[in-house]
Amino acid sequence: MRLTVFALFLVACGGSGRDPNAPTRPLPSWAGHATELFDDTIEPRAVGLELDRGAAPPRTDATLRERAQTSDAVLRVRVDTVTARDDGVNPRYDVGLRTLETLGGEHPPAETFTVRVGKDSPSIGLMRSFQTRLGGKTFVAFVREFIRPDGDVELHFHFAGDDKAVVQAVRDAVALEDLR
Repeated sequence: MRLTVFALFLVACGGSGRDPNAPTRPLPSWAGHATELFDDTIEPRAVGLELDRGAAPPRTDATLRERAQTSDAVLRVRVDTVTARDDGVNPRYDVGLRTLETLGGEHPPAETFTVRVGKDSPSIGLMRSFQTRLGGKTFVAFVREFIRPDGDVELHFHFAGDDKAVVQAVRDAVALEDLR
């Protein structure tokens, strides 16, 4: 009888006793080349800064293509919130996002999700300068989950500008990957 009650309790609480936040698939570590693809960066062009005039157009950008093909999801997102957190040692920005459109990938995050721009991100200075102007801004977000050494899951990203050329390059890259 006690065993039956315990089994019913497990079913009522979600079943197997498995951690509901645990990954449902094998995840890679955020190391090596993955740290270059999912670098927690917002491209300066995505916020209107033209710092790199020699950049490849999106349709011929091999890194964009690789990001699109290896992302858990490529999304058009809108910034809902930007929250600055600074304890004097580890400044960071938590960026609350809302998915507008899924362009590719088989493992998108929830419709609303948060990414973190930490002190080691190349975009920390951009966040300081633009944090009050990012609300409502749209981006193309390349996102991927990784497993940390402690077993927790973390989301890393790269934001590109939300323009027709980037969106079309992503669609082309996803279509190429689907043909393989």
